[in-house]
Amino acid sequence: MGNVTANPRECDLISSNAIQIATGFRDYRAVGTRMSEGRFASCSVADDLGSEGKLGLVIRVHEPSPVSPEGLENTKVTTGGHDLPGRLRPGFASRRKDATGQLVAFVYGWTPDYRHLLSIEVTAGAPGRDSLADAVEFFRQLKPILLVPA
Repeated sequence: MGNVTANPRECDLISSNAIQIATGFRDYRAVGTRMSEGRFASCSVADDLGSEGKLGLVIRVHEPSPVSPEGLENTKVTTGGHDLPGRLRPGFASRRKDATGQLVAFVYGWTPDYRHLLSIEVTAGAPGRDSLADAVEFFRQLKPILLVPA
């Protein structure tokens, strides 16, 4: 997938090329949000912003985390999640179906104090791609940039 923050970028951070590779979308819309102090908060990528649009990638930073430690553990267990590799912890990766029945790979990673949560979701469907591996790779590259105390 390469550098997920290379230019040209969407949402002032995410590489257009990485988006196309991970989602399989050639044409898409990206919408980003920022926190009150101007830091990156989210980036959502869909093939169409209308109600029929398919969401392909969602990256969110939650400060504070909306999920308790117990809630994160329950999500990991109920989705059959697996802990991230050593230096990416704490966090886990898993798959689930969304409301439309699409398979979505996701990664939840957080700071040791559980105050900051980074979530990455990649909808399966890009030809020849492993959406879970792509979600983990986005997380690996974005963690040092986005999962830091304010």
